[in-house]
Amino acid sequence: MRKRRLVLWLLLSVFFVSCAYAQNTSNKGTEFWVAYTGHVDGVNSRLYLYVTSDVSTKVAVSIGGTAIPGSPFSVTANTIRPILINPQLLNVYIGSSDLIEQNKAIQITAEKPVVVYSHIFRAARSAATLVLPTKVLGREYYVSAYVQNSYIESPNQNPRLVQGYSEFTIIGVADHTQVEITPKAAERNGQHQAGVTFTKELMKGEIYQYQSTGDLSGSHIVSVAGAGSSCQPVAVFSGSSWVGFCSFLQGSIQGGDNLYQQLYPTSSWGKEFITAPMINKPYDIFRLYFSKDNTSLTINGAAINAGSTNFLPGPLKSTYNKGEFFEFSSNQANHIVASEPVSLVQYQISQGCDPRNTDSDNPLYPGDPEMTILNPVEQTLSRITVYSAMRNQTSPQTQITQHFINVIIRNDFIPSFRINGSVPAGGFVPIAGSPYSYLQEDVTLSSAINPTHTLLAAGGFSAIAYGYGRVESYGYLAGADVRNLFQNIEIINTDTELKTPDVCMGASSEFVLTLPYATTSLTWIIDGVRKPALIDPVGIPVLIDGVTVYTYRYNQPVVFNAPGKHALKVEVLNPSPSGCDPIEKIDLDFEVFAPAVADFSMSTASGCAGTAVVFTDKSNPKGKNILKWIWNFGDGSPELISDNGAPVEHSYATAGDYKVSLKIDNENGCGPSSSGLKDLHINRIPEAKFSYSGSCATKATAFTDLSVANEGSINKWHWDFGDPSSTDNISVLQAPVHTYAEAGTYTVVLKVETGSGCVHSYTAQVEIVPLPVADFELPGACVSNEAVFKNLTADAVGLQYLWNFGEPGSGASNTSTSRDGKHRYSAAGTYTVTLTVTNASGCTVEKVKNSFELSSSDPLASFELVDPGALCSNHSFQVRNTSTVGIGKIRTLKWYLDGALLEIDRNPVPNKIYTFNYESFVSPESKRGVLTLVAYSGLEEEVTCQNAKDLELIFHAVPVAHFNILAEVCLNTDGFQVNAAVLKTGESGSFSGPGISPAGFFNPLLAGTGTHTIKYKLISGRGCVDEYSQEIKVLPLPEIDAGPDLVVLVAGKEKQLNAKASGSDLEYKWTPAAGLSRDDILNPMAKPDQDTEYTLSVKSGNGCVVTDRVKVKVLDDITVPNAFSPNGDGINDLWNLVNIDSYPAATVEIFNRYGERVFNSQGYTRPFDGTFSGKTLPVGTYYYLIRPNNGRKEKSGALTLIR
Repeated sequence: MRKRRLVLWLLLSVFFVSCAYAQNTSNKGTEFWVAYTGHVDGVNSRLYLYVTSDVSTKVAVSIGGTAIPGSPFSVTANTIRPILINPQLLNVYIGSSDLIEQNKAIQITAEKPVVVYSHIFRAARSAATLVLPTKVLGREYYVSAYVQNSYIESPNQNPRLVQGYSEFTIIGVADHTQVEITPKAAERNGQHQAGVTFTKELMKGEIYQYQSTGDLSGSHIVSVAGAGSSCQPVAVFSGSSWVGFCSFLQGSIQGGDNLYQQLYPTSSWGKEFITAPMINKPYDIFRLYFSKDNTSLTINGAAINAGSTNFLPGPLKSTYNKGEFFEFSSNQANHIVASEPVSLVQYQISQGCDPRNTDSDNPLYPGDPEMTILNPVEQTLSRITVYSAMRNQTSPQTQITQHFINVIIRNDFIPSFRINGSVPAGGFVPIAGSPYSYLQEDVTLSSAINPTHTLLAAGGFSAIAYGYGRVESYGYLAGADVRNLFQNIEIINTDTELKTPDVCMGASSEFVLTLPYATTSLTWIIDGVRKPALIDPVGIPVLIDGVTVYTYRYNQPVVFNAPGKHALKVEVLNPSPSGCDPIEKIDLDFEVFAPAVADFSMSTASGCAGTAVVFTDKSNPKGKNILKWIWNFGDGSPELISDNGAPVEHSYATAGDYKVSLKIDNENGCGPSSSGLKDLHINRIPEAKFSYSGSCATKATAFTDLSVANEGSINKWHWDFGDPSSTDNISVLQAPVHTYAEAGTYTVVLKVETGSGCVHSYTAQVEIVPLPVADFELPGACVSNEAVFKNLTADAVGLQYLWNFGEPGSGASNTSTSRDGKHRYSAAGTYTVTLTVTNASGCTVEKVKNSFELSSSDPLASFELVDPGALCSNHSFQVRNTSTVGIGKIRTLKWYLDGALLEIDRNPVPNKIYTFNYESFVSPESKRGVLTLVAYSGLEEEVTCQNAKDLELIFHAVPVAHFNILAEVCLNTDGFQVNAAVLKTGESGSFSGPGISPAGFFNPLLAGTGTHTIKYKLISGRGCVDEYSQEIKVLPLPEIDAGPDLVVLVAGKEKQLNAKASGSDLEYKWTPAAGLSRDDILNPMAKPDQDTEYTLSVKSGNGCVVTDRVKVKVLDDITVPNAFSPNGDGINDLWNLVNIDSYPAATVEIFNRYGERVFNSQGYTRPFDGTFSGKTLPVGTYYYLIRPNNGRKEKSGALTLIR
């Protein structure tokens, strides 16, 4: 299974009774050593280095002292820089065991401190570790690994057993380093045995790797003094080239991975641990490793002894000795306390071990083997940055889709805990019997936006970042402040009495040395300047965690007046050197920092009450990160404390003058820095207000500004009339007008701004009423009628009307205020009529119709036939209107046929065509009818405005077309004649349609399958036509194939006929039936006695029948004589095989008694005559082999040749 795993440690102080190194407790550094340890995929795997820092710097990478291509690399602050190490291009991979490898160590050096991770992977097998800087390495280690197993590669094709190896890898970082190794399992090649100590000498950059098929957990590695050399630190990595497990009792071959961790030296181990379960896992495995004899344990308050019930690889004991380990499993949080320092490792199981995962390709709870070294509660940080997504850092990408962070923290620090400046979404779970709680936070969504997360609290905590994907996972300890409580150098700021890792410029600092023993000689060396040795210095005894230590102070406080880097070294005489140089050298590198300079800018120096002012940090941190920003806005509000330098906003409720300041704290502990006071004036805000006049839709509405400035003057107006569909919805005028297209309630907003930028808005509802919708109907009157204009205006309530009839010569009668207007005109002609309507709000609208045409009273009705030819009663006829009037127009036409009303047209136009029908008849031969037209130029009830015209018409009878009913027919039915009706005169009509001739002969095959329409047209002597149609359905035929001809053998097995047929509801019939198993199925078995041709008839469900034929040939068996006499007497001169001619593909071979072939034939057209290559064969016994090659068995036997 693939995994992406980074184990981050912020470490390391080192404690050992004889040697000590690098008292700086950070995992950041400028020099690192990495080993490309054994991986199951060898040089097909890849190693990536991930380098990051909080400052931009350059990083050099070399292998065996030679820079790799691309080195040095640029690292941008707060980003990850991946660097590929390809073992197929670089000689770096360590696949050996019990060999000292030269020029393969990877060395990383940086101009400024960086953090380095190393990641070895291929496809679904990967592991990673945080790399420790050289300054924090130690000299004694115990190996953590797990029970080793193997797996079968490609089990379904070319299976191969692949053995995984437990392994540890040692890098020498100084010349002539002597390393004593006591393995817990035999070396894979048998070079070393379990429990037998051996020594290896390493020069700087040399690597020694040890591999075993057994579990190397608990193996002891310690550097010792050699001839002319003292104890030296080493870097140690451990894990496995591949391993899969559910527990120490159960391995897993479906969920394996490599393990890869850089080990903590024993000097960094602790006594108290808190664990949290990995989310969505059935259980986790834990191992405790011991470095001292007689170490006892309690887990969750209960002592571990022989009476305990637990998940262990061996017998339970009350105490444990160095090199041993204790294993248990758990799915809950645990509180572990040991009597002596121990190391705790948390293991994740293989994905296949979870019984809930029934589908390995789509598991509900994915994961794979994982190994994470945990930190004790004494070693925590209050600020940690984690990286929760490695998906895009390698090629190909991983399948990680879920990301989580586990946090363990003291309960009193929970209220201050933040992730990326926010309270976590998850809840903290109290851990019984301890003052701690744990959090399982899902950061999947936030990681998709930014995979870097900053964790912050008022006190220390520990964290693990991890994630899952299908067949993949990653996990790493996010950070720890690993301090050696018993041997170290500390810096104390004498002004604050606080311990600090660095020194503040100008501040008085005191150096304090802590030792686990009383020394008789002590020498301080500051920046290479050796101070006089102190003989028998007086140490102050202090009890720390049950251990008595001695503290020694430098003789006077030290003040540094310039920033820079410094080195402090103390040489002390160890009374019990344990085989190392009795003179111990304890180092401390520190840096002097200038105090940070607080500063900020404001978005304005003259703000507005109620409007936020933006304050932006401009502080200079002077080389260290700022931890806290404390803003005082000068208005009596609480100080704003921020853990990031993002701009902040603050609103002032009251106008006035204020003093603003910023105070910052940075991580060098050099005390808060204040920016001093900056002046800010807050102006009063104006008061916006307005009124309006005019409230009719489509009419202008005027707005009046009534705003008051309060301070300064108003110089900007912004109107929003609440009418977004309008093109002029916005105005910046002080007194605008706006026209609303529709009535309704509109929300109008006025925003005013003073010269100082202060803004206020006023909102009011404006009611816009609709205009009346005026309309009226023009009358259809002639000059002799009174014209009545019907008012169509809706909602008559509250409306007033004024008519103007357009005839000013008529005097007072030309106008009217009634709802409907009435006027009698003096002459025909065209007039303009106007209706003015006013509503209750005074909104007025005018409707004008300037085309009222008043007709004269002299209409003339007139029309003509469009086609004056024969009128068939079954067809419509058309007439054209030719009516006229002296002045104006014809208002109405009424049409009658034999006195019955046909149509009324109240909007006629000249030459309009009208279509009418007469009742269809077949007898008598003709009928007469009268068509009447009445034309009106005015009102229909006025006889003075109308005129009529009559026209007599003759209509003719129509013939009757018909033919016989057509039944369904099959596609292969013979053609037939369709009989149809004829006229009395004996004349016949004509047919049309698919598959039919004009004379009525229908051919189904020509028409094709489907439903077809057949038409018959009959025309009378007057030219009157009738047409009759009917549908006929042509049914499809079954599709059949009787199959290929067959050959059957006499006395052989029957064969099945391979016929095929398609269609619906098919019935089958074979003829003749002799020799068939059945004659009514599609594929009967056939075994006739003689050659037979069978006919297959198939009838569909609709009765259509189709036939096909197949031949079955019967083959007689080949008769083989067992002797013949080719002596030329004409009797049996040839070896004739009876019926061989029925087997044209047969092969015949004859061999002599030595197995030599003397005859071979494909087919048997030329019988064997007793010769071979033209020579006569001797008499004797020969052997034949006949292959019929048609299903019959081979024939073989002896053949005697006689003469």
